Amino acid sequence: MIYEIYPRSFQDSNGDGIGDLKGITQRLDYLQSLGIDAIWVTPFFPSPNADFGYDVADYTGVAPEYGTMADWDELTRQARKRGIRVLVDFVLNHSSDQHPWFKEARASRTNPKRDWYVWHDPAPNGGPPTNWESIFGGSTWEYDAATKQYYYHIFLKQQPDLNWANPGLQKAMHDVMRFWLAHGASGFRLDATPYLFEDPTWPNDPDVKGGPSVGLKPYNSGREESHAILREMRRIVDAAPGQAILLGESSTPTIDDLAKVYGSKADEINLPMNFLYGNLTHLDAKVFKRQLDDAHSRLRGQPPVFFFSSHDHSRQWTAFGDGVHDDAIARLTAAMTLTAGGTALMYYGEEIGMADLTAAELKDVPLGPKRVVADKRDPERSPMQWTGTAGGGFTTGSPWLPVAQAAATTNVAAQSADPHSILNWYRQLLTLRRDLPALREGSYVPLESGNADVVAFARLDRSGQGVLVLLNMSAAQQRLAISGWAGGHVPSDGRVLLTSQPDATVDLANPVLAPFATRLVAFRVR
Repeated sequence: MIYEIYPRSFQDSNGDGIGDLKGITQRLDYLQSLGIDAIWVTPFFPSPNADFGYDVADYTGVAPEYGTMADWDELTRQARKRGIRVLVDFVLNHSSDQHPWFKEARASRTNPKRDWYVWHDPAPNGGPPTNWESIFGGSTWEYDAATKQYYYHIFLKQQPDLNWANPGLQKAMHDVMRFWLAHGASGFRLDATPYLFEDPTWPNDPDVKGGPSVGLKPYNSGREESHAILREMRRIVDAAPGQAILLGESSTPTIDDLAKVYGSKADEINLPMNFLYGNLTHLDAKVFKRQLDDAHSRLRGQPPVFFFSSHDHSRQWTAFGDGVHDDAIARLTAAMTLTAGGTALMYYGEEIGMADLTAAELKDVPLGPKRVVADKRDPERSPMQWTGTAGGGFTTGSPWLPVAQAAATTNVAAQSADPHSILNWYRQLLTLRRDLPALREGSYVPLESGNADVVAFARLDRSGQGVLVLLNMSAAQQRLAISGWAGGHVPSDGRVLLTSQPDATVDLANPVLAPFATRLVAFRVR
């Protein structure tokens, strides 16, 4: 279990309204109590904040608003004492245009670091070399008048793409990895891994306004050249002590493409995130069942990575909620992710049912010199709701984003005291995940529910002990006819482990589920 922390919004330790590294350290006991294995900390590097840290101006520094290198070292020391690993968010694809490397690169065409970035002459008409579009809108090319060439950026123009074909750039980035490993990191979450190389023939896009997502075109993503780069990164973390890992932002168009990201010899990214699952925002049992079955049958035996909410994704309370059954739906999506096997990711505040900020809550967001316009992803990046007091226990100052009004009742302190809260639902799920061999390391059994609105699967350990997972993705009561058991025999010894339906039965063959009900049943194979 990996817990994502957006440090700007997790815990402010000094009252300036911005979360920091010391704040994370202060909350490690809480994280340990949840039972997580690792935290992924999104960028805390010095940055102009055009993309809040994902435009890196110094790969081996700590931005002053987040603290110091000593604060980082203390965070990793304290986390290690509690059995928690810390992953650095490594921005591979691009730097900030304010990074010293890029300042050198744009100084002249003959600068030694010129080729550390991607440059191209103008088209014959003087315009951009191709018609490619950036993920954030507009052309992927920005003209540099001083050197009369365009530089390439798949994201913002303030985020020029690095040229991974350059050996000097490769060495510099490998040195960055070794730096953070030496400073206590247990690995990296690799940002934007599909985009490290482009088609060297630079073709025009015949379907620039339609077809597949601009982020997953054959000319700008998933290039074969990336595999050698990722294999070398894997060798670096494998050589580090403590079983360091690579978690990848590995968006792919198909499950077969995702399988390739692990490497032909399972020697690339240990844990590529499954965006085919994580990008879903509508409860459709047939779609989810197919994604779960595919993740366990078509990844060449490698562990899947399941997630929903993130700093780039709407919170699952908001994405899936219907305004009536939100609590039950949140319990269902949590159970599905935490029982399906492989590695699960949680986003801070998910465990208390935090929702996206509303437009009304965001209308008075302060901007200022480092924040010229609001980010469309602000709603899912609001401060953690620790208490019902002013500032939500996040800060004693003025928070950089508003604390949600719901924090008055939806907070860690209140839910810790309520045995029926969603926080304690998560705690129970995480305890079962840790303590039951079937959920910790058991095989996945792709059952059929006999009902188009219900997902059914099981996890089974080597001793024949299992857990049946039933998820009703509809607002109506549903009756099931479970099939798919080995040999056609329904297991015995059914016992409800966890349920959101108080009157749940233990019928393993023909159970009945309330609207949006979740039920976990222990069983033994005959």
